[in-house]
Amino acid sequence: MNGGHGTVSASESLAAHLRARGARATVTDLMAEANPLGAMLAELYNHLLRRDLRWASLYMELAHRFPFDGFGPANALSRGATLRLIGRQRPDALVLVCPWIVGPVLGALRRLPGPRPKVYVVVVDLGAGLAPSWFDPGADFTTLPTRQARRWLQEHGLDGHPSEVTGMPLSPEIAKPPGAPGPPNLLDGPAVTVLGGREGGRNTLGIVDRLLERRLEASIVVQCGRNRALLKSASRRKGVRAVGFLDSIIPLLRASSVVVTKPGALTVSELVALKRPFILDTWPAVMPQERGNVQFVREEHCGLIASRPEEIPPMVESVLDGRHSFTYPDIFGTDRIGDIILKGGAP
Repeated sequence: MNGGHGTVSASESLAAHLRARGARATVTDLMAEANPLGAMLAELYNHLLRRDLRWASLYMELAHRFPFDGFGPANALSRGATLRLIGRQRPDALVLVCPWIVGPVLGALRRLPGPRPKVYVVVVDLGAGLAPSWFDPGADFTTLPTRQARRWLQEHGLDGHPSEVTGMPLSPEIAKPPGAPGPPNLLDGPAVTVLGGREGGRNTLGIVDRLLERRLEASIVVQCGRNRALLKSASRRKGVRAVGFLDSIIPLLRASSVVVTKPGALTVSELVALKRPFILDTWPAVMPQERGNVQFVREEHCGLIASRPEEIPPMVESVLDGRHSFTYPDIFGTDRIGDIILKGGAP
């Protein structure tokens, strides 16, 4: 079960692995299915992502201080729908891949007569500043993506709960060996890819224009997500290839010489797993849940971090010139997480 688009890919990747191992796995967007108020609040956040990120950051600061799963009356409205959903599917295990649904699901399960399914929480934020809602003593097992996430857990007195550092649940497509059948490269020659995310943030076009001014010896690709206005504007730029929302971004990342992106946990993890050079755009704000992602990149030396837009073009140029050496920790955790679930929680 997930609770927002940022966790959909992680949920589907893990489900695909479990199916390949013979399990019956279904991905359910619990917000959409059982918590319409939560879904509305999530959509408001998506709306803010297209505009000034400082407003989106403030929104998430409030969400961390007053998490949705702490509002008893609102969760009471969704409790019945959650129990009916679980009753229809009758799962042996629930895998929760979003902090905002952990409390409501466990609260609903306490009212379930008889034995309840095992509950696994799969944390998909990389480090410091993890939402407190990720951790609930009612869960049977929690998987953590990095040692930074483990350290945060220990520093906040939440250790002792059954857990293990496993890496992230990433697409099995990433683990394909070199030469495995797959789509052809999307790009020829050096290519700089600027990611706008699902919502197509407005900063994206400014970065593209700065790169065009630099006259790089590389093609420029901009991913515009669902933002049709951004796609239309980017398509008008000479020398720019603009693409909209992609069901799988892996082929594009694999074909890129360097990627410019916001510090989303899943995107960072995919780039690290693919061993692709990247630059984090942290202006004008970093979401609270993404600050640990920036810390992870800084500590592991797996990418560059830009605090201002004007820093990005020279960074891109230096990467294309081969002036940086990056390290890529083992973050592909799909197999390890799947094994824990299939073995009933045994590491």
